[in-house]
Amino acid sequence: MTAPQEARLSCSVIGCAIALAESRTELVRLAETPGAACSIVQHPDWLAFELAWRGPTTMLYLVLASNGLGQVIGYAPFLAEAVHNVRLSLGSRRVLLYRGKVLRMLGDGVVALPADRELAEQLIAGALQRDGDIRVVRIQESDLPNSLARAMGQGQRPFATVSMNLVEQVARSIAPQASSAAYLAQLDGKRRNDLTRRLRNVYKKLGGQTVLRIFNEPDQVVEYTALMNRVYARSWHAEVLPIDWEMPERRALFRRLAEDRHWIGHLLMRGERPVAYVHGYILGARYVLDDTGYDEEFASLGIGSALVFETVLDLLDRYPGVTIDFGYGDNQYKRVLADRQRECGSLYLARGMWPRLGLSVVSLVRWGYRQAKRWR
Repeated sequence: MTAPQEARLSCSVIGCAIALAESRTELVRLAETPGAACSIVQHPDWLAFELAWRGPTTMLYLVLASNGLGQVIGYAPFLAEAVHNVRLSLGSRRVLLYRGKVLRMLGDGVVALPADRELAEQLIAGALQRDGDIRVVRIQESDLPNSLARAMGQGQRPFATVSMNLVEQVARSIAPQASSAAYLAQLDGKRRNDLTRRLRNVYKKLGGQTVLRIFNEPDQVVEYTALMNRVYARSWHAEVLPIDWEMPERRALFRRLAEDRHWIGHLLMRGERPVAYVHGYILGARYVLDDTGYDEEFASLGIGSALVFETVLDLLDRYPGVTIDFGYGDNQYKRVLADRQRECGSLYLARGMWPRLGLSVVSLVRWGYRQAKRWR
């Protein structure tokens, strides 16, 4: 008698770049299927990039769920951090809650077809629970509720879920549209006129040499990253999160993604000078806006939000039927442009006395904050 397929399901762990490269074809097939991955950070080429630029201090922990034929039906990408600090800001103080090993998830869940997701999550959650070295898992940006966290909270060696946000967070997006014209038609007249007027005024104030340049080809990567370094250095982002856009590993990633039509950048140019940018990726019928910024010299013109609007119009015509995801966190331009929203947050999954005890402080502070807010 042939055993049922469920009896032959299995999980395995990939822990090095060589094994990742050997599995790339199958992982790409899954990641590029609409509805399977949440964003480009779950693509195997992004995992290879993370390993290449972070060096030997970061280890890959990629959990694969396979069916009876040996085919991957789902995977969960993690990076193992040997030393990770969890701190809670209380006024001017930052209190250390946990210091130790952490598995940091890329994305917010298992990469799997919708029909296979529940089964893949159960298999992967079980594999994580059986690994006694895993005490804390970080899911930095997650839609809520998180189904993998729920699966890991069940069974004999469960993880407790801790939300790190004192208040609920919101992520916004634009539902699939047939074209930019269809999107504009659904906006109320006042909002549509205001957006188009602001965009027109930006071009008028910047002058006749102002143009939008779009980069999405492999041979454009060198020029794009050089321009990005120039404009990024003049944005407020550079002080908060320094990035070398011309780093060889980053250029190699962009070339690889461009070859597969996953990378696109929009730059607003004033002559030869880049003054604003929108940087994003498209995977599985979803565009995710990864970063947007502008030269602080032109902040008063509102060039940042104007460029995002112009980028949205281009994307809707370039990729009809694609969801435009503005990513984690809220912002005024997102509220104006989006027509959908969903709850999101930052999570830690913990087990063991000391990790759970330390992270439980967040739950207490969260409860106290909400009670104080209710009685104001």
